[in-house]
Amino acid sequence: MTLAMKYNAFYKYTLLLSLLAFGSCESYFETDSEDMLLEENYIGNTNELYSGYMGIAAKVQTVADKAIFLSELRGDFLEPTDNAPQELWEIYNHNISPDNKLADPSGYYDVISNANNYIKKAFEYKQANPNAVEDAVFEPLVSGAIRFKVWAYLMLGKLYGEAVYLDEPLTEEGDLSKYPTMGFEELIGQLISLMEGGVNGVNGKQVLVWSDLLFPGVSTSAQDLTWNMICPSPEPLLIELYLWNGNYEQVVSLGMSFIYDQGSGRYKLGNDDYNGEWIQFFYRDPITKTRELINIVPYDYQRQQTNRLIEYFSNTEPNKYYLRPTDAAMERFQRQVRQDGITIGDNYRGENYTYWRQNGEWVVRKFSRAHESADNIYKNDVHIVLYRAGDIHLFIAEALNQMEQFKEAEAFLNDGVQNYLSKNEGNLEYPLDNETYNSAININWGVRRRIDLGPVYPEGLAKEELDTPEKIEEYKKGLDSLLLEETCMESAGEARSYFAMIRMAKRWNDPSMLADRVSAKYPAGKRESIRNLLMQPENWFIDYDLKQ
Repeated sequence: MTLAMKYNAFYKYTLLLSLLAFGSCESYFETDSEDMLLEENYIGNTNELYSGYMGIAAKVQTVADKAIFLSELRGDFLEPTDNAPQELWEIYNHNISPDNKLADPSGYYDVISNANNYIKKAFEYKQANPNAVEDAVFEPLVSGAIRFKVWAYLMLGKLYGEAVYLDEPLTEEGDLSKYPTMGFEELIGQLISLMEGGVNGVNGKQVLVWSDLLFPGVSTSAQDLTWNMICPSPEPLLIELYLWNGNYEQVVSLGMSFIYDQGSGRYKLGNDDYNGEWIQFFYRDPITKTRELINIVPYDYQRQQTNRLIEYFSNTEPNKYYLRPTDAAMERFQRQVRQDGITIGDNYRGENYTYWRQNGEWVVRKFSRAHESADNIYKNDVHIVLYRAGDIHLFIAEALNQMEQFKEAEAFLNDGVQNYLSKNEGNLEYPLDNETYNSAININWGVRRRIDLGPVYPEGLAKEELDTPEKIEEYKKGLDSLLLEETCMESAGEARSYFAMIRMAKRWNDPSMLADRVSAKYPAGKRESIRNLLMQPENWFIDYDLKQ
């Protein structure tokens, strides 16, 4: 690499580092509910093409913790403490006032409007300067902006059950009332079309390897790997969209290809992160955990990038301790049976890991283990996980269950591909009959075995007895319930479990799959009224005027 090339790469690198700090992108992006983005031609050179992209990522930083609070308070993992402000109590009570700022969806629309503006201006810049940036860089940047947009819309759909759909940037005169509102199912279909069809011939499936851009020909550094994780990857995003849309074969096909990962050591749920290593996904340097972590929203306290997880969860000063784990959620961990078939308790995802007793109170510990000492407790820079390998394995298991591939679904849930292959030699079934994939994923231990828990199966029926359609459906629903229970433990506090409740309750047209779980966390005098409320599917979502 020549001196000039090194200087140019260093310049790009330091520019991007500076742009991740809050406020650094404000000359490019000024979108909020009161002051929408002006359509100035902010992409005027190649560096602004990079900085505009990072501006979208900066907007994602501002809303990444929102879904955790909104979904987990409405699910069964969190409840407010006496310290909590009224807006958190309203969310917990499923009774949100119009001026509840936490429930305001405008932050997600900021991401969408930024992405729309970026896509529009990027194509204008490319048309005016066709040789300024190679297609191999330009197209993945646009593709990443598409995925930021899709991610934000998916979050809106899961939280609010609908979204105002925009394919153009909002200006200061923007009026949401003139745009169509899409219901959840229509929105999912639209997002799949956007991912697959894209904009002007660029779809949402292209990925930019930042190390190749910043330091071509130079070994990848840890910081470069972090850049590669900040935008939702196309495969997990599509897998989740396909799952919501009922495209189960596509979930499995794409999911198996993704976890195979060209035979790499990533995404396999092997014994590398067995037992106590599991908890490190949430607080260690993410680059040390790329076997599991796929996409994260990174934060850096020294660059004024923080989120509210530790502030809301910790009861050590100066934190606020607004939220705590519920008895119902903690009891779920406590009643699990370990691999020995005798010992009770989820020893690696339960007490002392997901939650613990601190200063006389139960607190969520999952994200704070690296920030518990007096000199670190104020640093709220823990990363927020968008997708990790555990999510993909549970998605695959859920889809396989709907395809009536029960043994294969249970392999991913329980004791792994490794044991499945040894027990079913000569009788392997799709998708675990692929010799190429199996050569790499045979190290898989399964979601439960990885943390030393024994297998679980639907009660009352054996797979050998499924001789009628009614029994098959009963077994399928039972296994869905087990997958939901597992998601509530594996993904506690990660904005996953409440959405899984919605998805399964919709699939089975059985609101009790959500209402029974959520209402169990409330005091006896309130439990029945909450259950009755949640037996009505329209109450699963936040009622907020999206066009106010």
